Amino acid sequence: MNKKINIEFVLGLLILILSVISIFYYSSKINLLNKIETLQINSSYFDIGNMTIGNDVKINGVKVGEVLNIKLDQVSYMAIITSSINKSINIPDDSIFKIANNGFIGSSYIEIQLGNSEGMLKNNDYSVNNIDAVSLEEIINNFIFK
Repeated sequence: MNKKINIEFVLGLLILILSVISIFYYSSKINLLNKIETLQINSSYFDIGNMTIGNDVKINGVKVGEVLNIKLDQVSYMAIITSSINKSINIPDDSIFKIANNGFIGSSYIEIQLGNSEGMLKNNDYSVNNIDAVSLEEIINNFIFK
């Protein structure tokens, strides 16, 4: 009976340790423990391709944020993407926000090409220079039928 109690105790302790490790792991993934100050920037597009919530926002290939929200403007019928960007990065207000892809079948991301303006984007500002996603199907159709 003593050996059975030891096996149950060790198994219970192992499950407890794994539970604590997974709680810390997932809380670090969703930024519960390390809060990073972010800046939310809105961009409007006619075509967002296969952009989804959680996709990356990059400057020169380096991830600086992610897509927080995608909604449809009921007046202009444009897609509005809200991006969360690290607050320590100053983004000029004439920067270009372009939807790009990682190769032909890769996921979409927003590439920011920094501008030269003295003014910087602030929290909940709208970017002005936005370039829509280009689909491979549209390029092929234009090539064949024109």
